[in-house]
Order: sequence, then structure tokens, then C-alpha cells
Amino acid sequence: MKEARKPSFPGAAGRRIFRVLAGYELAVILLVVLMAATFFGTLEQKETGLYLTQKKYFDMSAIWLQPRLQGKAVPIILPGVFWTGALLFVNLTLGGIVRARKGWNTLGVLIAHAGILFLLAAGFVAHLEAREGSMIVYEGERSDYAKSYHEPSIEISGIGPAGGRKAPFVVPAEAFEGLKPEATLTARLPDLPFDLVVRGFQRNAELVEAGRASIAGAHEPVVDGFFLRQRPRETTEEMNRAGCYATVVDKEGNELRRLVLHQSPELFPTPVSVTVDGVRYELSLVREIWPMPFEIELHRSVGEYYPGTRKPRWFQSDITRVLDGDRKDYSIVMNKPMRTEGITLYQAKWDRPQGRAFSGFAIVQNPSDQWPKYALYVVTAGLLVHFLIRLGVFLGAREGASSDSTNQGDVAEQSA
Repeated sequence: MKEARKPSFPGAAGRRIFRVLAGYELAVILLVVLMAATFFGTLEQKETGLYLTQKKYFDMSAIWLQPRLQGKAVPIILPGVFWTGALLFVNLTLGGIVRARKGWNTLGVLIAHAGILFLLAAGFVAHLEAREGSMIVYEGERSDYAKSYHEPSIEISGIGPAGGRKAPFVVPAEAFEGLKPEATLTARLPDLPFDLVVRGFQRNAELVEAGRASIAGAHEPVVDGFFLRQRPRETTEEMNRAGCYATVVDKEGNELRRLVLHQSPELFPTPVSVTVDGVRYELSLVREIWPMPFEIELHRSVGEYYPGTRKPRWFQSDITRVLDGDRKDYSIVMNKPMRTEGITLYQAKWDRPQGRAFSGFAIVQNPSDQWPKYALYVVTAGLLVHFLIRLGVFLGAREGASSDSTNQGDVAEQSA
């Protein structure tokens, strides 16, 4: 007689996977990884700067990473923080919500877990959607665009017969992502009579006049009497001045003009001019610019530094926000930003060069800007509910025990 075969359960593998993904063991491992990444990232930030450290540890493209301390690799491999957080989100959803016991006794815990999930979701949205930049506005003027802190772009503006600048064509920052100095980038410009070939891109470079510098042994070309000398990358990304060589070519690829582009200081842009088909164009390597949904008019800009220092003590800007004809007045002070249309403006700079005051605003466009605050409210409410429920259970148990003791005393007295 043949031995009966044991029945197979197609869902058994799925249940095992569910138990692993929802388990406490995985949660502990993920929290340890996040703690280790935070520890090493904090130490490495001193050497490479905040921007590069965030890219290495927290960017979505960082799947695996190896920490470095004092220029030496640490002999461990860590998963990227973004994907570790994503797995923690799955673990908490399955273990803390789906598999958790449901009832009045666990209501507070469920609410607290939902708040933590909301907090993680805020981080994901901020990583994918948030943009940070700055805006410089002089007193009595207005602005409707922000400039990125880190990412470079090339602006190409046509100059009209009267000298006015037309709306620029932009080679965006994404085109320079990961571009090596030896690589070549060809920017097709369908609305212009020429294209642009970019090479020799450097994140931090110095524009050097060939006649005043020794270029013996240098391999960089000299364009219009200048060449780019590569410099070590600054740990503060805003201090880096990008540079590149550009060749203007016609639509058939024939060379028209060679240029050297260098990112000048924020307040003093220096475009390079080229004439094609009788029209003059200005090319600038600048921080990436993105439009705002409203205009800012700066009426009054005042500030004060601590005596004998450049450390800000107090800045204030009185502005008007203009949106589709609607005007609204604000006063932006340090630690008191303006929030409107999903954009937050912080008072970041103030100065009065040559007697003319300007304000510098740090701009954050983040749909989840206030989500962490709301998430903490939810977590706090959940913990409070859990505490009150447990307190009620404790007091009820204590009252029941006291009642039992009284009843037992009455029975003993009757027996006597």
C-alpha cells in the first residue's frame, strides 16, 4: 500500500515571508542599521560636507554604501538609508498594523504606529519632491524665481535689438548629474540655431588667465586667454564654483565658437557672449533656477549683527506676496518664516553693500513640510490613549481586588 502523500499548502511560503517581513527581528535589524548609518554619516560629514554625505547615505540611488573615516574605508557594508526606511515602513505596516491585535486595549498602540508611518511617509515625500534654494531681492525690487544651492545649469538667453534679454533656454541640472571631467555632453537646442557640446565639467574650478599663470604641463585648453584649473571640492557645497568648456556648433555639427564657462558669485553673474546668424546670445553657468508660483516685492530690509562680528543677531524683511493680482503683506523674521502655496521662505541673509540693502531668503518647496509635526501629534495622541486605557485597567483591577477583599472579610465574619 502506498504511503499517503502529505497535502501541500501553496500559501505556506507566503506566510513565512509575511512572518519575516512583519517580525520583531527584522525591525531590530533595520533600527540598528539606521543607527549605524546615522553614526557614520555624522562623522563622515566633517570630511566630505553635508551635501555629499546626504547623497551617499540618504539618496534613493544609494543601495549599498561603505562608510569612510579619515579617508579610510570602514570594513562594513550598509544598505542605503532610503531603502532601509522603505523596508521599515513595510515591517511596521505588516507587524504594527496588519498583524497586531485589534481591540480597545491596543487602540493607542495602533494610533501611535500610524503616526510613525505618517512620519516615515513625510520623509519619503520630502526626498522625492522637496526642492531647496535661495532668492536674493534688493529693497524696492521684486523676484519670482529661486536658485538652487547646489545644482548647476547653463542658461542661454537671446539679446533683442534694444538690448533686452529674452526668456532663457536652460540646460538643466539633471544633465550634469554624474558628469565626469573627461565626459562629453551634447545639448540639443531645437529652438535655437545652434547646439552646445559641453566637456571638461568640474564641480569646483578656478578661472585662470593664461598670461598670468604657468601652464607648463597643463592639459587644459586655453580659450580666449583663460583656462580652468581644478580645485579640491569644498565641504560646503555652496562655496564650489563649477566650470566647463563649451563648443557652439551648428545643426550639422560644425564648430562655430569655443567658450569657457565659469560659475561666478551669486550677485555678480558674468555671461559669455556669442553671435550666431546675426543674433547675440549670452551663456552663463549658474545655479539651477526654478520659477515660483508668486512674486515677492521687498519694501524694507533691516538687520543687525553682533558687535565686531558677521554673526547675525536679527534680520527682518517686510514684503508683499503677489499671486494672480492678490496682494498680501508679510514680515519675515529669523525663526519666523512665511508659508504659502506649499513654499516656505526663511530669512537667511541681509546686507547693505554700497548703501543698498538686500535680503536673502532660503526657500523650501516641500509638500510634506508640516507632516512631521502632524505625525508627532498623532503619536502623542496614541501614547496618551494607551496610557489612559492602561490606567483604567489598572484602577479597575485595583478596585476589583479591594472589593474581593471586602467580600471575603464579610464571609469570614458571618462564619464566625
